[in-house]
Parts: sequence; structure tokens; C-alpha cells
Amino acid sequence: MIKYSIDTRTLQPGEHYVAIRGERYDGHTFIPDALRKGAAGLVVDQRPETVPANIALTVVDDTERHLAEQARDRLLGWNTDVIAVTGSVGKTTTKAALTTVLGEAFPIVAPRGNLNTVLGLALTILNELTDPAQKLVAEMGAYQRGSIARLCRYFRPTIAVVTTVQPVHLERMGTIENIQLAKQELVEALPESGIACLNYDDLRVRAMADACQGQVVFYGTDSLADIRPDRLTVDVPLLGSYAIQTALSVFAAGLELGMSEAALNTGIAKLKPERGRLHRLPGRNGSTLIDDTYNAALASTTAALDVLKTQPAQRRIAFLGDMLELGTEEEHAHQAVVTHAAEVADLVVLVGERMARAFEAVNQKLHATHIRLFETSKDVVAALEAGDEYIPQPGDVAVAKGSAGTRMERIMAALLHEDLDPRDVLVRHSPGWLEI
Repeated sequence: MIKYSIDTRTLQPGEHYVAIRGERYDGHTFIPDALRKGAAGLVVDQRPETVPANIALTVVDDTERHLAEQARDRLLGWNTDVIAVTGSVGKTTTKAALTTVLGEAFPIVAPRGNLNTVLGLALTILNELTDPAQKLVAEMGAYQRGSIARLCRYFRPTIAVVTTVQPVHLERMGTIENIQLAKQELVEALPESGIACLNYDDLRVRAMADACQGQVVFYGTDSLADIRPDRLTVDVPLLGSYAIQTALSVFAAGLELGMSEAALNTGIAKLKPERGRLHRLPGRNGSTLIDDTYNAALASTTAALDVLKTQPAQRRIAFLGDMLELGTEEEHAHQAVVTHAAEVADLVVLVGERMARAFEAVNQKLHATHIRLFETSKDVVAALEAGDEYIPQPGDVAVAKGSAGTRMERIMAALLHEDLDPRDVLVRHSPGWLEI
């Protein structure tokens, strides 16, 4: 079975190199590198001047579409179950949970990291889906209206799991109604034989049932949900208010695939947090860190602060960075977070101009003396390295949260226990990211 690569830096001998035309680079310019690395074939949209006789050459109109069509045909030919998840909060955690729990009964293929674009999913399917018995678990994010619909044209879901609809990326989406419609595209793509697993606790997700031409299964804590917490016989080993919904969504999908309740509970007991998503880690000086630095919005930041509030601690410390792409909700969201943090934490460190403006607006009422402002996460790290009072001490618990652009993981790296390598446990610690 042919394996494909779009990156000559990681291409392995015998793989077929696919030349992709991107915004910054044209993959066709790297064809000589691919041949030197031992590529057995080329997929191009323009025939090279010279191609060795032993190299398989495929010339197509659009190389990305070619891969997507090949992947689509494999899914259809094998009638592969596609379990797809979307939502404003919890997509990646739910994808990871589905992979773990469904793996108790089936061989599972899931994209690594953020390979959730058409191209990333196509490569995952062509390179890793090698047996009709395997099931595909995929995360489908919506950059804008139509994004999920495009993914589903190639990778039509068998089961759709929707977590929440929140005012995230409003700067792009415009309104929360648009966010709902964008996520709903996953449910609309289901065939009549498909199943939508919808969060009953979220009114906007619940309303998606009207757009489903297949079966609907509601999960949630509400007494009217089909799958409720009483089905769980194990503790859910994840932090945060969304942990129970994550477990219930996986339970719902697993039941529809024919798994036993015992197997589902066994899998749920094995769940582990993803990097940068409410991940408990040992910190310096005998402290505890809660790393939630992957990204941020009002709902997820509030949830992180609520987790901090429940932790037994000498001091509770919150490092909070700007939340980006909130559009018209920006001012309200940041003020709400600052107010909540002031109530929950003994020490609060705010990072970025949006947090600073929010602090100025609400501190007339708060009169908080335990809040400090920094322009960037680099400034916080410099203060910590100089012996700042905000360095966690024995028994302290610290949480860090902020949008990816604030790079709050730098703070986590500075506070991490000396025996841990940040590259092993934190997000965005590849060489490329560390240069930013």
C-alpha cells in the first residue's frame, strides 16, 4: 500500500512525494530533494522536466484534491466508520477520549496533533488506515462557515459528536448564531443511517437535533438526556467542569458502536489529559501546576479558574493571558475573567493589553492589591527568574491560561519541576515554536 509525504524533511525512502502548492511554498521546488531522499513516486500538477525511469509519476489537476479523493474512496470502499467531533470547547480532549475508549474494542486511527484539515485527514487515512476493521476518529474545526461542510464532502461522518457552542472566534464568525450553524454542518452531513451525539446541556447543541436526518442521542447531566452520569461507574480522571460531558459523549458514541457499558467504563478510567488542557504537572519548590495554555476563551478560562478554586492549596495563583478573536465579546469577557480571578486566586498575574484594560475597568470596584500586570509572557518569565514573589512555593497551586498568541506556556516552562523537560509535557515546544 502506497504511503505519501508532503514534506521532504520527514519523507522516508519508498514513500510517494506529493507536491502541494501553498501560500508560502510551492512543493514542486522540492522535487529534487524528494528524489535524493529516496521517494519512489511523485504526485504533481505539473510534469517535471526530467523524471528517473524508476519513479512512478502521477500528474493531476490538483494534488491536494487528488489525495482527498483517494482517501474518500478508501473510506467508502471499506465502509469505514468515521466518528467526528466538533464544538467550541473540548474538541481535542473529546477526540483523544474517543480514541482511548473506543480503542478498548476496535483498532482506531486518529490524526496526530492538529492534522485536521482536508490534507491532514487525507494523509492520515492513506498512510494509517490499512485495514477495513479500523475506525477513524477525527476532530473537525470550523475556521468559518463552510469549513466543516467541505471536510465532510470527503470524510462523511458515521457518528457526529458535538460538545458546545460558545462565543469563540467571534472576530471571524461575527455572531454566535454563525458559530452554531458552522458546527451544525457536521450534523447536517450525517446520512440517514448516521447518529448525532449531542450535548443536551447546551441549548444550541440541543437544537441541532432538528438538522439531523439520522438518529439523535442526547448526552448530559440533565435528567432528560439519554446518556446521564448514572451510567458511569468509574471516576473520570480529567479536570474541569467539561470532564463529565466528555465522558458521557464518549459513552454515547461507544454504545452506538456496540460496546458494552463495562468496556466503556474501563476505557473512561484510563483517560489522560492532553498537553495544555487542564494538565496537572509537578512544579518547582513542591508546587502543583495546572497547565491549560493551549488556547483560551471566556468559557474555558472560567472553567480553569473553577478548577483552581477546588484545589487544596497554601496559595492559589492564576497566570492569565489575553483571550483573542472574541470580537464584540472581548471587553465583557476579559472583565468577567479578571473579576472571577480576583475572587478565586490569592495572587493573579495578568498578561497583555486586553487584560490590562479589563483590570483598569473593574478594579474601581475590586480594589484588588493581589493583581499584577505584565505586557508579555516573556516579561513574566524574566520576573520569575529574578525571584518574583509569584514563584509558587510548597503547597501552592498555579494555573496558566491564555490564547495561543500570548505564549503562556513560557510561564509553565519557567515553573516546571526541574526533573521534567518542557518539550515532553508542554504545548508549542518544538524548535520552530521556541523561536517565536
